[in-house]
Amino acid sequence: MNFTVQPGETVAIVGPIGSGKSTLANALPRLLNIGEGQIFLDGHDITTLPLKDLRRAIAYVPQESFLFSNTIQDNIRYGDPLAAALEVEHAAKEAQIHPEILNFPKRYDTLVGERGITLSGGQRQRTALARALMVDAPVLVLDDALSSVDNQTATQILQNLKTGTQHQTVIFISHQMGAAAMADRILVMDQGRIVQAGSHAELVVQPGLYQALWEQHQLKEVLV
Repeated sequence: MNFTVQPGETVAIVGPIGSGKSTLANALPRLLNIGEGQIFLDGHDITTLPLKDLRRAIAYVPQESFLFSNTIQDNIRYGDPLAAALEVEHAAKEAQIHPEILNFPKRYDTLVGERGITLSGGQRQRTALARALMVDAPVLVLDDALSSVDNQTATQILQNLKTGTQHQTVIFISHQMGAAAMADRILVMDQGRIVQAGSHAELVVQPGLYQALWEQHQLKEVLV
């Protein structure tokens, strides 16, 4: 595969299970060992960059993120322990978790159980996203990181990321077609290859995999 993501662009990557989306996501911050001359960040081969510098530039949120047995505030500001409360709240608002935190017994001082056991799946994912936003890395990779969040909330989160003040480059890997449709550009993967690329408006009228995935999404919405 061969593609380029522009600075500040939001790119969604969609496709069937097993098409290679997560493999691609793991390769970007070198969670997988890759050969030289394959992935470049601002023209620099990522295999030549110090690992700590590469991972400081890329905030990566997997489907299952680890939360510590601590307050939800400290979980969010894990990457920036001295961050002010207002910064934590701003990240939580961007991640669409702030209103729910206000309903917790001690709000931001509420203790989260080991691995976030006291939170729902969607709350854990949005807390992890808020933590990634606190780091303020230029590149944000979401590897199915909103799978437990309803489609409407996921769409709002992606809209927040597109219109926020951070101007991050966002790579959004997801099965949530409604949220993916908000992206500037969509890459459709199948069997380790990019088989279609374009905006939602362009792809939805083209016979092919994206159109089939979108029709499945619409059917599920009707059934729900």
